[in-house]
Amino acid sequence: MKILGFDIGITSIGWGLIEVEDGVRKDGQNRDSGKIIDCGVRLFKKAEGDKGASLALPRRNARNVRKIFKRKRARIAQLKNLLAKSLGINAQDFLPQGNHLPKLFTTNKNFLSPWELRALGLERVLGDVEFARVLIHIAKRRGYNDLQMIEPEESEDSQDKEKNEEEKKKKQEEQAMLASIRKNQEYMQNSGYRTIGEMMCKEFYGKEISKGHYQNVRNKGGSEEQEGKKKDKKKNQDKFMCSIGRRELQDEVRILFATQRELGNQKATQALQDEFEKIAFFVREPKGFVVGKCTFFKEENRASKCCYSAEEFINTTSIINLLKKLKNTTGECRFDVSPELIGQILQEAKATKTGLSYKKLRKILELDERVKFQARGLDYTKKDPENKIFIKFEKYHKLKDYLSDFAEEFESLQRDVVDRIANIIASNRSQNILKQELQDLPISEGMREKLVFNPLNFKETINLSLKALGEILPLMLEGKRYDEAIKEAPLDHHSTQDLEKDQEELPALEHTEFANSLNPVVNRAIAQYRKVLKAIIKKHGYIHKIHIEFTREVGKSFEERDKINKQQEQNDKRNQEAQKRCQEMGLEPNKSNLLKVKLWLLQGEFCLYSGEKIKIEHFKDPKLLQIDHIYPLSRSFDDSLGNKVLVFAKQNQDKKNRTVYEWIGDDKDKWDTLYKRICAIKTLPEAVKKKILNTNFKDRNIGDRMGFLERNLNDTAHINRLVVGYTSKYLKFLPLSEDEDMTLKAGSKGSKRHIIVLSGSLTSMLRHYWGLGSKDRDTHLHHAEDALIIAFATPRNIKAFADYMSLREKGYQKAKEEAETLRQSSDYKTKKQLAIPMDKFRDQVNQAVEKIFVSWASRRKVSGALHEATIRKPEAYFKAYGGQEGVNRALKLGKIRSVNGGIVDNGEMVRADIFKSKDEGKYYVVPIYTYDVAVGKLPNKAVVSGKNKENVIKDWLEMDGNYEFCFSLFKDDLIEIQKKEMPHSVYAYYAGIDSSTASLTAKHHSNHLKEEEKGFFKSDKSGAIIGSGIQNLKVFKRYIVFALGEITQAEFEPRKGICLKTTKR
Repeated sequence: MKILGFDIGITSIGWGLIEVEDGVRKDGQNRDSGKIIDCGVRLFKKAEGDKGASLALPRRNARNVRKIFKRKRARIAQLKNLLAKSLGINAQDFLPQGNHLPKLFTTNKNFLSPWELRALGLERVLGDVEFARVLIHIAKRRGYNDLQMIEPEESEDSQDKEKNEEEKKKKQEEQAMLASIRKNQEYMQNSGYRTIGEMMCKEFYGKEISKGHYQNVRNKGGSEEQEGKKKDKKKNQDKFMCSIGRRELQDEVRILFATQRELGNQKATQALQDEFEKIAFFVREPKGFVVGKCTFFKEENRASKCCYSAEEFINTTSIINLLKKLKNTTGECRFDVSPELIGQILQEAKATKTGLSYKKLRKILELDERVKFQARGLDYTKKDPENKIFIKFEKYHKLKDYLSDFAEEFESLQRDVVDRIANIIASNRSQNILKQELQDLPISEGMREKLVFNPLNFKETINLSLKALGEILPLMLEGKRYDEAIKEAPLDHHSTQDLEKDQEELPALEHTEFANSLNPVVNRAIAQYRKVLKAIIKKHGYIHKIHIEFTREVGKSFEERDKINKQQEQNDKRNQEAQKRCQEMGLEPNKSNLLKVKLWLLQGEFCLYSGEKIKIEHFKDPKLLQIDHIYPLSRSFDDSLGNKVLVFAKQNQDKKNRTVYEWIGDDKDKWDTLYKRICAIKTLPEAVKKKILNTNFKDRNIGDRMGFLERNLNDTAHINRLVVGYTSKYLKFLPLSEDEDMTLKAGSKGSKRHIIVLSGSLTSMLRHYWGLGSKDRDTHLHHAEDALIIAFATPRNIKAFADYMSLREKGYQKAKEEAETLRQSSDYKTKKQLAIPMDKFRDQVNQAVEKIFVSWASRRKVSGALHEATIRKPEAYFKAYGGQEGVNRALKLGKIRSVNGGIVDNGEMVRADIFKSKDEGKYYVVPIYTYDVAVGKLPNKAVVSGKNKENVIKDWLEMDGNYEFCFSLFKDDLIEIQKKEMPHSVYAYYAGIDSSTASLTAKHHSNHLKEEEKGFFKSDKSGAIIGSGIQNLKVFKRYIVFALGEITQAEFEPRKGICLKTTKR
C-alpha cells in the first residue's frame, strides 16, 4: 500500500512517499513494514505583506488615493467654470500663472483668509471674488461623510476578526474621527454658532497657543514616530480635533446663500446654490457587497449572517453539539437532543439582548457542578468563567432596537419578512437601491424610510441561502444534526456537481465549491499542495492513502502567528536562563537537568502538587524530584513541555496514572487549596494551568487506543476538513483492502479512509521516540523528515507505539529500581523495538533526506510600486551620482525617476537580463524595474560600476551586436555559477542584483551545506548565501526546477519584451 505524507505550512510543503506491507510480518512483529520511495520539499513565498497585510493593500490604497484626487480635481474644475460664469469672474483668474498662485488667490495686505470670509459672509455682502473663494474653500475640504461612518462594534466577535494591525489602526482612527465630529457638532450648537465655518474661525483661526505658535485650523497628522508615542485615546482624538462632518458644511452653504440673498447679493441665486451643491457634494452610489452563491442552490445568494433564521441556525448548531458532548461525557439520556429542549434554550437566549450565558444554561439543564462545559474559549482558570455567553441573537436585537419606534409593527412581522429586511440592508449600501428593494415588503412607509438611512453594519454571510435554511432549519429544530438534515431534506444532490469525481489530478480550488473558503495565505499553500500532488502522481502513479499535517501557522491570522513566534522567542530565552542557572547551581547542563530547572523557574520554584518550596539542594539528590506528565502519557500521548511539571517524587507516585483532578478531585479542601495555589502563580503558562485544573479528562479509559486515534488521526479544524473534502471528492485513489470499513471514523481500527489528518503534537512525539531528534530549523530538510513520519503514522504503527508508551508510563509510577528492572526485561525491549516503524528507521530517513534538492517556486509575476513614495530634490542625489551631471545621467539610465517635478528611487527590480560579450566572454546585466514594465520600454544598457575622474557615475554599456543575450532571471530562479577561485560550480537560487556594482546574490537551496559547499556559502539571518560579481564568472547558467526537485538546464529563449495590459502603446 502506497501512502503519501504531507507536512503543509504557509511557506513550505514537505512530502514523503512510502510503501507499507499490511499484516503480521514473517518475524512475528505486529507492525507495518515498509520502505521509503521518495521525499522532497517545496518552498514558496508567503501570500501576505508586512504585519499580515494583504499583498494588494499598498496597490489598492495607492489606487484609491489617485482616484480620490482625480475626482476632486474634476469637481473643482467644474466649480471654477460654474463660478466664472455665474459670478462674472475671468476663468483665467482661477488658473496658476507659471510658478505663481492664481490671480484669485494672490495675497496682499488686505487679503482675508477664507476662514475669515466664511464668518464675515454671515454679516455683510461678499464680493464676487470673496464669495468664489469661500465656495471653493468649502468644496476643497468638504468634510467627512459621517452618515457612512458606522459606529464600531465592541462585541467579542468583531474583536476576534481584526485581520491585521493596519485594519486595527484604521478602525481606531475612524472611531476617534467620528467622536471629534460629534463633539464639534455639540459644541457648535451649545455655543450658539450659526455655521461650522464661523465656529472654526473664531475658535481656532489665528489663535496663539504659545509665543510665535498659532493653532492650525486643519487637522495635522503626526509622523509615524509621533503617532507611536500617542498611545492613549485622548491624544488620538486630539489628532482629529478639527474634523468636520459633511452635513455641517452642507448646512453652512445653505445658510451662506440664504444670508447673502437677504443682505442683497444678487448673484447668490437659488439656481447657483443648487448647482454648487450638486457638484461640490456629489457622491457616487456606493456599490453593494459581492455576495456568493448558496452551497445547495446555485441561483440563490447566500443569506446574511444577520438574518434571524441564520442566527437561529448557528445557535441551534451550537446547542446540538453541546448536548451531544454532554451526553458523551455524562452518559445521561436526559441530554438527548429534543425539540422541546432546543426550543427552551433558544427562547431563553432570544429573551435578552446579552444572550444566554453558560451559567444560565447550567440551570436550565440542571447540570451537576462537577461536570464542566467543553467549549472553545471557556477558561475555567479565570474568575466566573461561565459568565461567558453561549449563544445570542445579537443582530436581531440590534435591528429591533433600531426600529423601536415601530415596536408593535416589528413584533407582528413574519419571520421571512425580518429575514429579507436583514438580507437587503446587508447586501446594499445605496439608498436608492434600498428604497427599491424594500418597496416590495409589507411594512409601513415610516419603517421603510428609516431602514433606508440605517447605520447598521450588517455585512457577513453564511454559506446557505434563505431557501436552503427554510428546508434545513426545521429539521435541525427537531434535533437533527446539520449533516443529517441535509440528507433528509434532501439537499446533498444539489451541491456542486460540475466536476467529475476521481479525476487524475485535483482541479484548481477556484473551480470547485471550495473556492473563496480560505484566506490568500492558505489558498497559496493549497495551490502548491495541488501542484506537488499532481507531480507525485505523474512520477509514481496513484496512491492508496494520504496523511496530512498542517503546521500551527496554517489557517491562523497574522496576530495568532505572531503570538506563536513570540512564544517561541520566549521559550528560547527560558532555555538560556535554565542553562545559566544550571551552571550557577553546579549542575551538569544535560537535557534532564535543563528541563528540570526550566520547569522549576516556570513554577516559581514550588512543587505544584504539594505547595512545598523546591530548594537548590533538592536537585543534588536524583531520587527527590521527578518530572510528571499532567495528563498521563499513555492516555494523552502529550510529551510536550506544556504537559510537564517538576514535583517531589512522593506526590508523583501518589498521583499514579491519573490526572490531578482524578487524584484529589474528590477531596474538596485539597482541590480548592490546589486551585488557589495554581491560579496565584503568575509565571506559570495559562496552558499548564488549564491542564492541571481540567476536570473533563475524567472517566476516559486509560490507554484507550480508539480515543487516541480519533483525537490525533482525525483533526477536525476547518482547514483540515476543507482539504480532506477537496481532495477526497475529486482525486482518484487506488482501492483499499476489503477488510476496511468505510463507516468508521478515520483512525479507528479497520476504518477505510483514503485521507487522514494528523495533529502536530503526535508528529512531534513520534519524531522524538522514533529517534530522529530535534528539528534543525536552520535548514529546510526537516519538512521532508516530518512528512515521512506522517506517512509512517499508520494505525498499526501507532498501535505498536501506543503499547510501548503505555508500558513506558508504568516506569514513571514505580520506584527507580523497579523501573530499571522493567526496562531490562525482554518484554520491554520487544515493545521498544516495536515502537519504531521500520528497521534502521533513522538511517533510512537520513539517507533519503540527504538526496533532496529543495524546490523553490520561481517568482515571475510583475507587481509592486513603480517607484518609492518619497519625492526628493535633485540636490539630495548629488553626492551619490556626482552633481547635476550625474543626476541627469542616472535619470537617463533609469537608476532614478523623475516624478511631479522631483526625483524618486526605483521600485523593485523584477527582472535581470544577462548578456555575454562575444569578444571577451564577460557577463553583463541589464536591470528591469517595475517602472520600465509600466511604460513598456525595454532597457538595453548594462550596469557599469564606479565613477569617472570627475566623480560622476559612468555611463552604462549599450548591448549592441557585440553582445549576445543569454537568459532572463527572476527571483528564485535556479542558477549554476562558478567563480574563478572555485574548483567546481554550485547551484543556488537567484535572490537579486545590486545595480550599482553589478554583483549577484544567490541562496542555497536547503541551507544544509555539504562539506564541499561550506567554503563558498556564508550564513546570515536569511540562510546560506553566495555573492559574486558576474563579469568574470567561469560558469553562469539558468536551470528549471520542477515541483519535486528535479532540475534541467533551461533551453535558450529569445529576449522577451515588456509591457502590461494597461501599458499605453
